[in-house]
Amino acid sequence: MKRSSCLSALLVGLSLTTATAALAAPPTATDNQPVKQVAQAQPAPSAGSGDGATPTAQPAVSVGTGTGTTPPASDTPAESAPAPAAKPAPRPFAGSALFVQSSMTTGTVFRGQTQDYNPTIDTSFFFLPRYAINDAFQLRGRVIMSYELTNADDTTYRNEPMLSDTTLSLFYRKLPKLPLGIIPSLALNAGLPTSKNSRSRTMVVTPGATLQLVKPIENILGSDGGLLMGNLIYSHPFYESRNPVVLDPRPSRALSCVGGNNCSDLLSGTMNPSDTLAYAILLAMEWGHWSPALYYMGASQWTYQPSEIRNPVDGTPVGSPDGFQPTTVRQTHYFSAWLDYNFNSWITGEVGYFHRISMISGAGSRTNPLFSQYGDARVYLGASIQLDNLVKAVQGGDKGEAGVVRAKNTKQPMWTF
Repeated sequence: MKRSSCLSALLVGLSLTTATAALAAPPTATDNQPVKQVAQAQPAPSAGSGDGATPTAQPAVSVGTGTGTTPPASDTPAESAPAPAAKPAPRPFAGSALFVQSSMTTGTVFRGQTQDYNPTIDTSFFFLPRYAINDAFQLRGRVIMSYELTNADDTTYRNEPMLSDTTLSLFYRKLPKLPLGIIPSLALNAGLPTSKNSRSRTMVVTPGATLQLVKPIENILGSDGGLLMGNLIYSHPFYESRNPVVLDPRPSRALSCVGGNNCSDLLSGTMNPSDTLAYAILLAMEWGHWSPALYYMGASQWTYQPSEIRNPVDGTPVGSPDGFQPTTVRQTHYFSAWLDYNFNSWITGEVGYFHRISMISGAGSRTNPLFSQYGDARVYLGASIQLDNLVKAVQGGDKGEAGVVRAKNTKQPMWTF
């Protein structure tokens, strides 16, 4: 029995030595590199492989060489894979933008366009802040500062910065999607009288509401995507008086009712608007760095009417011809087309054209919203700065991004509020 055990041990030793020699180079021994025995784990045999296989595999002993300085790789414990980095949460002020625009009337270059040559060049700064309260509610603001570089005949505030009204909106963005993938959102608005025009109209505040519908567009004409967006905006201003007053020797120029809060005829005898309904549609696409867009906004205003009309000289009542009914509605067009170039994620250059005019001309005919000889037609150069992406660029960008990376669909329409 003892003899049989010794013979079995010898056979096991010979088989291990033969297997090692077949799988590795024969060991050599020198004075500087002594032969060592290293424990090396072997893969466990599968169940049922070989006769008498046991469920638990024991580590075998193999003969190898070592340098005496660097341990074999098999002696180094395996390290677990690093956990994936969590995606940073969006910043609360993501989407905030600053838009700078310098415009020139087309009649400045083409003198025959209007009967009276009146060159006009000005610069405007659009400040469009945003703040996300949570995933559902977002605050948006809009205020414009304009500065005229010329001395046009229809303005009196030369070299004086002019402010627009300040509009604040609270958007709700968690409405369920509509058919065709249309994304709806609702907003409550408040217009504050920071402009001279609104203070001349004795405006206190302009509450209102916005319905916005967005349809994302993909894979059209090889584009990188785009959107079709519509807005319906209603507002009802509150005044100290239904009649406008004059703050200066001459009133400032109005913006032809664009946006619904800038229409005024201070010396024409027209009373303040009571209600405003603005409707707009935007189509914007993107091909690489380039992004063209078309935009239209129409505005309808209903004005207050006096109970009676009196002669301003002697105060006697003035009658109206039989069948004559003065209009109480004022309607305007605003059309714009532009081409953007996205230099990087935080700055976009823009060249464009816009035109604004009353829907009914002085002759009683309908006007062309695209261009009119006597409309306010302008060409402009602009730049849009995405403040959130600018902060990311200064900080080195998000993890996995190399510095400034261009982001798609970061620019917001400049006339939407």
